[in-house]
Formats: sequence, C-alpha cells, structure tokens
Amino acid sequence: MASARVFLVKHAMPAIDPAVPAPRWGLSKRGIDDARRLAEVARGWGVRAVYASVEPKAKSTALILGDGVRAPVHVVEGLEEQRWEEWVDNTDEFNGLVRAMLDEPDVSIRGAEPMAQAAERFARAMALIAAGDLPAAVVAHGRVMTAWLRREGATHDAFALWRSMPLPGWAEVGLGPPVRLLTSFAGV
Repeated sequence: MASARVFLVKHAMPAIDPAVPAPRWGLSKRGIDDARRLAEVARGWGVRAVYASVEPKAKSTALILGDGVRAPVHVVEGLEEQRWEEWVDNTDEFNGLVRAMLDEPDVSIRGAEPMAQAAERFARAMALIAAGDLPAAVVAHGRVMTAWLRREGATHDAFALWRSMPLPGWAEVGLGPPVRLLTSFAGV
C-alpha cells in the first residue's frame, strides 16, 4: 500500500513590519499574487483538504490555495512557526542563529523555542492531519517544517533544506513511516 501524502507549503511573502510581531503578519501584495499562482499549480495535486497554521500569513495563503483547489481549509493548532520573539534585521546574523538552532535542537538560543520542542508540537498536528482527508496541503512555516523533517529523519542537512524553501514553496512528503521528502521544495 502506498504511503499517505501531503504537500508541505511554506506560506507566501508576508508584509514585514518590525513593529508588529511576526506571528501577526499578513500577506503582502506580492504574497497574495504568489499564493494565487500557487493555487494554479496546486490544482494538479489532487488535495482533498488544506490545513493551515493559526498565523495570518499561513491562513491567508491556505484560503487562497483552498479556493483554487476547491478544498476545505482547516486551521490547526501546532503548525505555527518556531516561537522566537526577537527581531534580527541582519540576514547573516539571522541565518547563523537559525543554523545554531537547527544544529542544537534541544537548546533555547536567545530565548527561542527549542527546535525539538517546535518539531514535537508540529508532529502532534501532523498526526491529526494524517487521520483526515488525504492527500492534503499543509500551509505552515519554514523553520518548524524543517525541524519536523529533521526530527523524522527526512533530511540530513536541515539548514540547507531551510535555505532552499522559497516563499511560497512546497514539497511533496510521504508520511510513511518513515516520513520521506518525495520532491524538493519548489516555488512559483
């Protein structure tokens, strides 16, 4: 029997505002346009349901995607991004911190939720999704998806995987066991 499939989707481009916490960001104009293009691509996936993080940028991406594929959209607790309140505006510093967090998943670096904890939370949400209508699209966030894929053994270079995820981006995943990346992340 073939393994159940999902399409992991990294949300579209948010409207970035350093004065607003990232979990409250919505989509930018470009993000809305890209989410519409993503919905066109997703018509060929055969998804029966779309699941989204509680964060506005993911919910908005999911609603556009769900409308395009004519599938119901469900918001699921646990799919939200790795919790990290600090704003880091230097790209190199941000990338270095993400690398350190992925390399030391059990450690809270600069007050961030440990990646192992984020991955566990995401895994509980994925277990609920796996019991629902499949194949499905799961719209979430780069760091938490990467942490989960690392936890499941689906990637050996978590940082490179995270860096390869476009906005929006998607990859097909076999839920196994074991969980496997069936395709690399691609964008519109």
